[in-house]
Amino acid sequence: MITRSNYTRYYLPLFFILLGLVLKGLFLGSNSLGGDEPFSVYHSQQSLSNLFSIFQQENNPPLHFLLLHYWIKYFGISEISVRIPSLIFSSFTVLFVYRIGLRFFNLRVAVIASIIFTFSTYQVIFAHEARAYALMGFLTAVSMFHYLEIIHSKNRNFRNFFWFFLANTLLIYTHFFGFFILFIQFFFILFQPRLLKDYYKFLLLFSGVMLVTYSPYMWLILSRFSSAAGGTWVSPPSGISELYEMLRAFSNAPVTAVFTIMTMVAGFVLLILKRRKNPARMATRLIFCWFYLPFLFMFVISFRIPMFLDRYLMFLSIGFPLMVAVSADFVIHHPKFRLLIPGLICLLFLVTVKPNKTNKREVRETVQLVKQLEGNNTLVLVAPVHFSLNFIYYYDRHLFQFPDTELIQKKLNERSVYCINGLEGLDYKSRKHIVLVDAASNFSAPGNNILNTLNATFNQTNKHHLEEIFDIYEFEHK
Repeated sequence: MITRSNYTRYYLPLFFILLGLVLKGLFLGSNSLGGDEPFSVYHSQQSLSNLFSIFQQENNPPLHFLLLHYWIKYFGISEISVRIPSLIFSSFTVLFVYRIGLRFFNLRVAVIASIIFTFSTYQVIFAHEARAYALMGFLTAVSMFHYLEIIHSKNRNFRNFFWFFLANTLLIYTHFFGFFILFIQFFFILFQPRLLKDYYKFLLLFSGVMLVTYSPYMWLILSRFSSAAGGTWVSPPSGISELYEMLRAFSNAPVTAVFTIMTMVAGFVLLILKRRKNPARMATRLIFCWFYLPFLFMFVISFRIPMFLDRYLMFLSIGFPLMVAVSADFVIHHPKFRLLIPGLICLLFLVTVKPNKTNKREVRETVQLVKQLEGNNTLVLVAPVHFSLNFIYYYDRHLFQFPDTELIQKKLNERSVYCINGLEGLDYKSRKHIVLVDAASNFSAPGNNILNTLNATFNQTNKHHLEEIFDIYEFEHK
């Protein structure tokens, strides 16, 4: 017998999980593997000894690489295969979004937040990416649910502590920005006298456990932070308009963003004015701190150390649907109109979601075109070197699996394919036909002068552009 309790506790969240799997899984392989995905796949397929040597220099902690390593071992390296873990993590995140809403607010908040999360194009994008971000979002949701269980309901049983510490440990071994969640949880207790009085022992235990569990990797995060202080590859914000642009990315479309922002502002003001009438004051404060504090902090600090990038905000994007849902639920209390604003927001997300959103990396199409242009005496130049794994994945899947990158380059050179940052030391003038693949080489290898030099020596006979950064040039002897 399906009771109301079973329906709200089990069947509704199961429905949202299955809906996420279908919606996000429909076009899982439509985009090329691009950006840093081939890097993750290439190194994850290597032996564990090779992987651990990479971890000593890699900019990301090891957990996602290790999970992908064992996944690839059984399921291979196709586009769909390597993205399935991200699809699973993203789809199951809604379970904890729903549970936070139901447990600490009400059924309306749980359903609204789950709809916003499920139909978020932002979340679809990272469910389609073989990187650590979907896992980061999942662990963030698990951590926050059990954190609230501990401090809100004073439910101090071993199970909540165990899952809380496990989720946080895995979170900071997934991505360095997972530390933002730990800082939010730490300072949320520290700056509230009533909480601090009851939970100072928990705070000390929390700090000690995290320091111990991360001590083997602490040297790396300190070295990464010191290097980031000198500048990162991310551009500083151009102005306050980038706050809106990020909210628009979370909200699918401009019309949804405008309505969502208005709801957030109205809800925030009303929650402050009527805070004594809010039955979930502590959970509400945490949700707003979870989103607003790192959102504004990362924006401000990015003028000095740029980090205000959509993927780096994954940990707070999990709090976004909850914050919008809480705000929407609080704006109108009249029973006849209470669902008006939440219903409109959910409808806007439903009609604006793009489950087949392009990642703007047409690597597959680029390599296919290169293969069509190749001839017997064609020299193929791929710039920059950073793009080489993207290119090789589609150029020769068997070669991509070689454990030695130097051997891969040697095999490519034997086929007159060179991955370069410049033309120095390369015998190219004797070739009758040259194909240059330029993947925004001026960004990672500024001043390479490859295109200008080839234009001075050869006749440029054709140019092809593919989304978003790929230009293919053909040259013949003058």
